[in-house]
Amino acid sequence: MATAGSLLADVRVHFGDPDRDFITDAIGLEWLTAAQERLCHEVLALDEIKDYPLTSRQKRYDLPTNCIIPFTVSWWKLSTKKLAYVDPGVWDDVEVSRLNTTGTPNCYSVIRRQLTVGPSAPSSDSATSLASGAALSTATTIGLTAASGTFRTRGWLQNQTSGEVIEYTNISTTTVTGCTRGVHGPPAASIARGAQFKEIDLQMRYRKNPDPITATTASPEVPSVFQRYLEHYVLFLAWRARGDKGKADAAYNQFSEEEKRAKDTIGRRSFESRSVKDRRHMGIYGGGPWGDGM
Repeated sequence: MATAGSLLADVRVHFGDPDRDFITDAIGLEWLTAAQERLCHEVLALDEIKDYPLTSRQKRYDLPTNCIIPFTVSWWKLSTKKLAYVDPGVWDDVEVSRLNTTGTPNCYSVIRRQLTVGPSAPSSDSATSLASGAALSTATTIGLTAASGTFRTRGWLQNQTSGEVIEYTNISTTTVTGCTRGVHGPPAASIARGAQFKEIDLQMRYRKNPDPITATTASPEVPSVFQRYLEHYVLFLAWRARGDKGKADAAYNQFSEEEKRAKDTIGRRSFESRSVKDRRHMGIYGGGPWGDGM
């Protein structure tokens, strides 16, 4: 993938600003970030996984700040199932049927930026244990003390100190084996003696916002196939900032064609429900080229 600096250099050539008098690095990085965010909102180009240990009777879990929309939520405790999505507008009707029950939830919704499961609440906490000794970030076997609760034969553990999620293929009372380190979230890290581990019993896959692009040496997170999409959107923003509506409209039309091709490339993602999408930024990225809903 090209770096942010090389993408901005291409934009400056087309804009006629080789000396960076108008499109400075700071402004260019801001516009590239906006272009990448628009792509991820409109095309849902990036995926991530969020892992949740359970707390007894707790139904609501905070969404990651970069979450646009969940697309699958899986339950792993005692039974394995995908939870069905329920629209927030009818969630109360579902929940009132079993308001105070505990057990295995069978559906989920997103309410006030929280993943909400139900109608039954989890009946117990996720299993926990402590590291019986220190381990390196490359260790594939981890020693544990006696567990509180019952771990699955295979699954995921989260280090509550580092946040690292470890996938394992076998577990006994005192040993976890077949570990793949840092599978979700933070990368693999050294484990201290006494570090607490919790079983992952709720897992959400979601479409995500990209991280801001803060250096010209960095590369956008989106695949390189979308490079021209980013360049055309930055060029549109540059002409709009200069006040040249004709050239801004022309750049926007080119960008719109790239956006259509991007949706075709991604395929089914572009048709996913947007009913639970965080729409706070739609005024920035939506509408016509001048942000007026045209």
